[in-house]
Amino acid sequence: MQQTKSVENILEEIIQQEFVSDQTIHSVSIVSKTGLMIAGKAASPSKPETFSAMAAIMYSSAEATRTDALKDKLEYILCIFRGNKLIISEVSSSLLIVVTADRSADHEKILESMNKVITRTKQELVWLR
Repeated sequence: MQQTKSVENILEEIIQQEFVSDQTIHSVSIVSKTGLMIAGKAASPSKPETFSAMAAIMYSSAEATRTDALKDKLEYILCIFRGNKLIISEVSSSLLIVVTADRSADHEKILESMNKVITRTKQELVWLR
């Protein structure tokens, strides 16, 4: 009999396989647009709920700006801090992928890995399309 995996386990495996070797990555997480941590590791291990809620708020704020002012499609959010960067992108209509990394990390390379996670997630969890 084949053992079924939870959505969280599938997402964890995909994240680990795509981001396993990059030392500049601090955390990768999948969060709901309502602010719940679904899978991965939050940038703030002591407050994962706060981190996921903030990421969801940032994304929804950027979407609102796009809708009201810019009339363009939001691809991703890139926040640059003194020593780190944060990148947020949409996985599906209900999920986001959030990555924190060293400021020196190549965000184009990170975005490629994020897109691989998004593609694999939609292939393995077809109901997310």
